[in-house]
Amino acid sequence: MSTIILSPFRLAAAELRRFRGHPLRSLALAAIVLIPLVYGGLYLWFAWNPYGRLDHMPVAVVNEDQGATVTTDGETTAINGGDQLVDQLKADRIFDWRFTTAAEAARGLDDGDYYMVITVPEDFSARLASLSGTDPEQATVEFDLNDANGYVAGIMASTAEAELRNQINTAVYVTFATTIFGDLTDLNQGLTDAAGGAGDLTDGLATAQAGAAGLETGLGDLTTGAQQVADGADQVSDGVDQAVGTAQPVVQTLADNWDRIQTGASSAADLADRADTDLAAAYDALCTADPDADPAACTALQSFITDADQANSDIQAADDRIQATTTDTLDQASADLTALQTGAADVADGASQVAAAAATAETGAADLHDGLTDLHDGAGTLAASLATAAESVPSTNPAEDADNAEAYGSPVAISEDNLNPADTYGRGLAPFFIAIALWVFGLMAYLVLSTANQRALAGPLRSVPIALGGWLPAAFLGVLSAAALYLAIDLGLGLDPANALDTIGFSILVILTFSAMAHLCKLAFGTAGSLLLVVLLMLQLTSAGGLYPVETTPGFFQALHPLLPMSYVVDALRVTISGGDTAALTRALIVLAAYLVGALALSSLVVAGRRRWKPDSLNEPLRV
Repeated sequence: MSTIILSPFRLAAAELRRFRGHPLRSLALAAIVLIPLVYGGLYLWFAWNPYGRLDHMPVAVVNEDQGATVTTDGETTAINGGDQLVDQLKADRIFDWRFTTAAEAARGLDDGDYYMVITVPEDFSARLASLSGTDPEQATVEFDLNDANGYVAGIMASTAEAELRNQINTAVYVTFATTIFGDLTDLNQGLTDAAGGAGDLTDGLATAQAGAAGLETGLGDLTTGAQQVADGADQVSDGVDQAVGTAQPVVQTLADNWDRIQTGASSAADLADRADTDLAAAYDALCTADPDADPAACTALQSFITDADQANSDIQAADDRIQATTTDTLDQASADLTALQTGAADVADGASQVAAAAATAETGAADLHDGLTDLHDGAGTLAASLATAAESVPSTNPAEDADNAEAYGSPVAISEDNLNPADTYGRGLAPFFIAIALWVFGLMAYLVLSTANQRALAGPLRSVPIALGGWLPAAFLGVLSAAALYLAIDLGLGLDPANALDTIGFSILVILTFSAMAHLCKLAFGTAGSLLLVVLLMLQLTSAGGLYPVETTPGFFQALHPLLPMSYVVDALRVTISGGDTAALTRALIVLAAYLVGALALSSLVVAGRRRWKPDSLNEPLRV
């Protein structure tokens, strides 16, 4: 039993020992191992990221625009859309722009010096200027290609056409905006100045706001004082009313009886004067003339006479005032009392009005303060908004502000999300070319290796070990080849698969399966088997869906797609390299395992058939 198990490995070792001795034989094995690396590695290297180097593709730009003028509101504005477009292209070098003449561009396109020519016609600005009128015309930009310089180069140029269109639209936008609205730089400066003015207004309103607060406080004090004055004036008015109410009837009664009062006063004055004179005469008679007069009585009489003199003087003075006062004077005094009463009432009313007005003014000052606060806040918001608006105005020079110009020229952008991005062209194609390289290994391996040990065929060993012994050398070398290919692509080009171990393990399964299929074809058909492998390679190249979606291919290839193993290899490697649904990997594992087991089983049957000798066994019908 152990002999049967070890026999395939001994046969494989014997096959590999055949290449010892001469260096050329060892180099042959090394060449087989390196075939996938040379094929897949070199191809992926040169095609790894061609779209990342478009700026090295020379493209001619011819600006024949003659410019134009537009008159708006009596003001003439010169525009030049061609220059704007040239500035925009210089700001974003998608290609290696060569700004040249029409003759040089035509010569370069014909000779292959330029892959594309972009021409701005002479009426470009004139057509743009028509957008401001009633009969607008569409401006055009000419793209000229030459597939004789490389059809793929033309496709690459066309791929970037969308970005070129964005740049053209940006230049058109800037030109159109200048035509309709004037120089956007002036608008920017105007908004900046307005923002500064609004800032100054905000500062002034802050000062006015503080003054309004002080005015409100002062008017509050004035209201309090005015109310106190009004209260005092009301009290004065009430007192005057009481005094006038008492005094005016008296004054009026005096006025009505003044003549009698004057007469009575005059009589009283005469009577007092006579009494004073009579007292003086009595004193002289009693005290001066009579030496025996009582001194005490005389002294008392003299004191009485002195009082009488004083009373007489007062009565005389009062009489003088009464006689000097006329009835008109009393009437005027009565009128003055009435006027005083009216004036006091008016003063009280005025004081009340002043208090009410002060209270109203205080309320108005509070409203003024609140209004100035709102106005201050609004002015601040206006200043900030104007400043933001000034920053939002795009530059009319795309070379100075390409990002803003592009945003305004192409206001709508496509937001793209890729669940499992390949990132580069070569990384996206890696599954396809790895599969091809591993298939080519099987094709090349059996140009050197033997499919079966001839001595074992003639011996007693069973067919299965013989078939396995013929396949194992290629399987061993294939594992080395797959490892070398992976290391070169990963370390040299930066494959960086999403699942490195899965990629390596699956690549080993692929090389085992493909080498088993190659072994079967070569074993069964000999030299014709190599031709069959080439045919299978071509069929798988066209049906695996490695370059284009299989749905876009003819029906024949769509029918082949699920039947051939390379389709499953490409799908699985996409998952291990870029990520995605692991169901594709599981399906590929099952299919490749079936192909591997089936190929080895059929190889065993072929070995069994070859052990029945026929005339063709010694002379193959086709040799290469």
